[in-house]
Amino acid sequence: MKWLLGAVAVLLVIAIAVGIAVIVMSRGGDSRPSASPTGVPSDIASANDTGPVSIITNEPTCATFVGINNSLADLQTQGWGAQRKALGPASEWTPEQRSRVEAVATGMRNAANQSVALAKQTPHRVVRELYEQFIANGRAYADSVRDYVPADDGLASANVNASSAIIGICNTITFGSSNRGLGVDPAASPTTIAAPQDPQKSLPFITEPTSTCSEWVSRLDNFNSETTAWADADPSVPASEWTPERRTLEVATRPLLTAYANDAQAAGRESGNPAFEDFALSSALYLRTYLTVADNYTGIDGWLSYTGFKFANLVSGACRAAAG
Repeated sequence: MKWLLGAVAVLLVIAIAVGIAVIVMSRGGDSRPSASPTGVPSDIASANDTGPVSIITNEPTCATFVGINNSLADLQTQGWGAQRKALGPASEWTPEQRSRVEAVATGMRNAANQSVALAKQTPHRVVRELYEQFIANGRAYADSVRDYVPADDGLASANVNASSAIIGICNTITFGSSNRGLGVDPAASPTTIAAPQDPQKSLPFITEPTSTCSEWVSRLDNFNSETTAWADADPSVPASEWTPERRTLEVATRPLLTAYANDAQAAGRESGNPAFEDFALSSALYLRTYLTVADNYTGIDGWLSYTGFKFANLVSGACRAAAG
């Protein structure tokens, strides 16, 4: 694995029990809910999941989504991923660029359509919300191609990081690092819960710029710039084999991770946006679980920090898209 914190960095092929997950990798006081779902669609398995977010230890949709993710990754690695950040307006594209973008856009739309059933099947609210954002932002990116402007890359970022967060959750389960969460305090109950809607009609969870969004993007960018050495360190090396220099780096990064998790949680609680809150608290929870491993770290534990930052990157991408 590679822990870079950008939205798209290194393609990695991970063999997991349910199949081969081809993913774009980067390292990168409680209160009762004020509202509960009513009149929800009867086929939403997570409709009654109204409690705090948690480290997920079982997810029945993983096997199917791995196949969807693999197929989409195959398209994205045929030049689109490398050119994405440099794309100008659609009016300036070369025929080759247009061909690559259109192929990925078609793939995103098809993958979104195939994921609607999974959004209904998952018993976990936050996984349903991830599927909804994978669906909504994939379709929105596909719709943007005709009149694409660089700000629309935020839609791609939100789509990619939603799928990566799902794969991260699945791999923490498969490799066993999801069981590391026993020593972590549970997340607070959500301040509000949005009633589930038909996933076929999924919409982006952020539609306009806010101060919470701008602060979120700035906070994540600052963390990335402060932890480049940690992000570049080989995550496959277990703590038992760390050099003195590596151990010093890991120990020095822990307070930064703790502060980031605390700030992410606070931002989520203050956002007034149910999905934002769930993603922010999930990010904090996976990072705190990673931190409990400390000197017992093994390579599989990297999936915890990976997943935590994919939640964070999803929010950042959605915020950038809304800012235009």
